Amino acid sequence: MLMMSLLLTGCEIFVTPARSTGTATRTPARKPAARPTAGGVAAAPGKAATVAGRPEVRMTRREDYNPQAVRYSSRIVSDLINTARSYGGTGYRTGGGTSGGLDCSGLVQVSFRQIGIKLPRRAAEQAGVGPEVAVERLRPGDLLFFQISNAPEINHTGIVTVVRPDAVFFIHASTSRGVIEDNLYATYWSDSFVRATRLLD
Repeated sequence: MLMMSLLLTGCEIFVTPARSTGTATRTPARKPAARPTAGGVAAAPGKAATVAGRPEVRMTRREDYNPQAVRYSSRIVSDLINTARSYGGTGYRTGGGTSGGLDCSGLVQVSFRQIGIKLPRRAAEQAGVGPEVAVERLRPGDLLFFQISNAPEINHTGIVTVVRPDAVFFIHASTSRGVIEDNLYATYWSDSFVRATRLLD
């Protein structure tokens, strides 16, 4: 299947397979967890990363956001996931953040905003907020981040909804299918998985 990736504000456009909810027998490959930046160039918090041929990009400072503003509880996680699921079937729109259309980072941003957590707009920036968590320790409410089609930086994200021994389901905005839930252990997703983070603790 042809897969394409265009660098855009929010998440990059990519095409997902028609079905990706099957389970794989392996754990997603762990890629280096360097802080994601524009063009893949690491930069210290608050510093700008300069990439040849691209404008300077101001990196997200963790202190600008409030990942610890809300403590973990079953009610909070339920509110978060129910908010994300309320957008189920909503079509994909680059830069979108409403029921009229969403991209992946827009879905994450509006869902966490509902429970009182402010996040950056772009997936690559969202990946820099909150501590990393191992796949074996994932729980509902954690965030997953991906690099699709050899993109230069993280370009997709979703919220973990269900964790089972044989599957980790997450909700996200797909360009081809809108807001849906998929399995992290499906080959398509495990191959592009980069890291997971936790904002509720």
